[in-house]
Amino acid sequence: MAVLAIAAAIAIPPADTQSALGAEAAAGEIARAVRFAQREAVRTGTYQSIVIDTASQMLRVYQPASSGNGTTATHPIDKRDYLVNFANDSLPQATIVSSVFRYQSGAVTNGAIFGPDGVPVDIAPTKLLGLPIGFLLGTKEISPLKEEARITLRYGSVERVVRVAPVTGRVSL
Repeated sequence: MAVLAIAAAIAIPPADTQSALGAEAAAGEIARAVRFAQREAVRTGTYQSIVIDTASQMLRVYQPASSGNGTTATHPIDKRDYLVNFANDSLPQATIVSSVFRYQSGAVTNGAIFGPDGVPVDIAPTKLLGLPIGFLLGTKEISPLKEEARITLRYGSVERVVRVAPVTGRVSL
């Protein structure tokens, strides 16, 4: 009898396997977007930003500007604007539960700006343009992450957290 119970447990996967796979896929999508923003900042020597909006369920990678919405980055694979709508476009359709980036200045945002060195920071938008990078890096105009940033998402009954480390910007699931 015990052998049958063990065999049944192995042969029948848990009911939440699909939810776990969906959550992993959605977390992977967010992690890739954060890494892309960071690498694009280093590659181009410009500030690149990512914002994760829980209200609209949208993720956007873009080059910030001192006024306006900035320029949306081009997705490296499909060559479209780097926008992901988790409510409609993405597969699987996960829910972004929260996106919390806490900075040493006390600011709490739903995204990060990566500097040319790849470090996640918060910068007042009016300070982004017109100042040399060296000037910004040596002032209090930027604020690094205070602690690990956390982007939480849910697919079915399974939650996953994407983490962004302070100082290095290392992304982990």
